[in-house]
Amino acid sequence: MTELERALVQLGRELDLPPEPDLRSRVRERIERRRPRYRRALVPALAFLLVALGIAMAVPDARSAILRFFHIGAATIERVETLPPARERPLTAGLGPALSLREAEARSGVSLVLNGPRPQRFYAQPGLIATLLQYRGRRVLLAELQGDQTGIVKKLADPDTRVEPAPIGSFGLWLEGGRHVLIWEAGAGEVRQIEPRLAGNVLIWAEGGRTFRLEGGLTKGQMLELGQQITR
Repeated sequence: MTELERALVQLGRELDLPPEPDLRSRVRERIERRRPRYRRALVPALAFLLVALGIAMAVPDARSAILRFFHIGAATIERVETLPPARERPLTAGLGPALSLREAEARSGVSLVLNGPRPQRFYAQPGLIATLLQYRGRRVLLAELQGDQTGIVKKLADPDTRVEPAPIGSFGLWLEGGRHVLIWEAGAGEVRQIEPRLAGNVLIWAEGGRTFRLEGGLTKGQMLELGQQITR
């Protein structure tokens, strides 16, 4: 150690330095001051929203307004006072001629999801693939739509049609009773619309970026049973 270094060390020992400040508490205070105010109010605001929604759902008129419109994946369900013109038609009406699975997947651009035995005939439109299944002695139309293209499928339900949640997929709905109209529409960029028809009991659910739709003369429990078999 040189004479200069020894002198500096001795000088440091003789200096009366203040104690080291507690920087941790100051840093925490600055972080709290900079935190946006909306974050502090987020929890009570969400709690208030849930309470308000619960109150609204308990009031018949408010519940009716809330349940007037649904959008699940590629399916839109809307309540209307007057149904558009439609008539009874076969389940596959407007979906085009029967195709092989390979032809239907090529035309629709959708790979069919169906566990278990597969039928021989399929139907397709851009973004949509469908087939008829036999389940518990009933014919059921299975339709699958890819992605989230608003307006590909619209269901217009009159006030007598019951719409309720269904425990399937990421979100499901069950439609039963009354008279409701099904309108198949083409995907993005298409203006063609298939003729509307009156529809029966329907289970709709979204799962894995796909919208599934089952229609036929089954109960809610039977439809859920079939839907879970299809995607298990």
